[in-house]
Amino acid sequence: MVHCFRFTEPTCHMKLRCHPSDFCVDERNSLSVGRSGSFAVYRLKKSGWTTLDVLQKLARDLKINRRRIHHAGLKDRHAETSQVITIEHGPQRDFDFESFAISYQGQAQRAVTAHDIEGNVFSLVMRSVTENERLQAEKSLPVVQATGLTNYFDDQRFGSFIPGHSFIAEHWIRREYERALWLMFAEPRAEDGRDERQQREILRTHWNQWSQCKQELERSHRRSIVTFLDDRPGDFKGAWERVNADLRGLCLSAFQSYLWNAIVDGLIRERLPDESRREIQIVTGALACPDLVEKQMMGDLSELEIPLPSARLLKQTINDPNVLEMVQTGVEKLGWQLEAIKVQTPRDRFFSRGLRALTVPVNDLTWSFSDDDLFENRDKLELKFTLPKGSYATMLIKQIMPSVDPD
Repeated sequence: MVHCFRFTEPTCHMKLRCHPSDFCVDERNSLSVGRSGSFAVYRLKKSGWTTLDVLQKLARDLKINRRRIHHAGLKDRHAETSQVITIEHGPQRDFDFESFAISYQGQAQRAVTAHDIEGNVFSLVMRSVTENERLQAEKSLPVVQATGLTNYFDDQRFGSFIPGHSFIAEHWIRREYERALWLMFAEPRAEDGRDERQQREILRTHWNQWSQCKQELERSHRRSIVTFLDDRPGDFKGAWERVNADLRGLCLSAFQSYLWNAIVDGLIRERLPDESRREIQIVTGALACPDLVEKQMMGDLSELEIPLPSARLLKQTINDPNVLEMVQTGVEKLGWQLEAIKVQTPRDRFFSRGLRALTVPVNDLTWSFSDDDLFENRDKLELKFTLPKGSYATMLIKQIMPSVDPD
């Protein structure tokens, strides 16, 4: 049986990731690798795993502190991906697991970081493409090739977000630790499997009855948090501090990315007339994109770099005060003040600092259509291209595929 990812537009027939090999990502990394240095460098190739899950398993198997293992970027679970990782004083050998492989590359003088990523090379196969979708893609691809991609964060960034609820990070920075814990470990999610649904149900049924929860829960990070609360009832702040720091960091990234998207969405709606834009859907809601717009119509939007919003921005030097005003206005429309977007405790994770381009180039873009070997009377579209670090291939697909009337 073929299981495919389908986009959220109800009239989009195109399917993605029918096979892991339909979505391939190769990280291009500039870390200097040689024969000396305290950090062993590896190329991680995986499918069916998140980057963080691989690193956790690797730390357990090697019996080392997780902090010794570093990565540059987070790569999608539902894809065949390749990326660089480093281990401080790591073994100089390869590792081979069922769903991922780690090959030793050499030594480096420091750990790999996000700054080392030069870009990601994507090879995608989109299937079950209708005639209308093909016609739209044939119009859109040359435009995107010439003008670039609207650089929104896509669904992969929002794994901790539960539709219908606030972001977990909102409760964290408001010091509503119990609510943050509830959303993290108890609130059901549409993508949960049977076992995960059961574990969440136990907590919802017996919340604040920590001894009962501890008896029924399987051994896990969730159960260790419950054990802490059983020993110290009501200390939700202390329990939140014991939540895995990587998980908490993903919550901050999700909320900050949502704010950034909202700022850009507002700018596009303000600057482009209705007939020059259309909407795409992501898990957090609708976003406005230019629709077959020439680069000159974008004006200064195509050149803008928007800071990642947080209170840290107020301490940075912003060359253009209009940009800071854009950010402040954008977050105020969502009910926030910029100075309030900060972490009080625990201070082992922070909102990111930096600029993100509103549009990015799509380099080395090639495409071809052919008959789909999986879906009768449909086409498949094969795409190859390179994007800068932090940009999303799925966002490119959403911006070239239309919302068309059903066949």
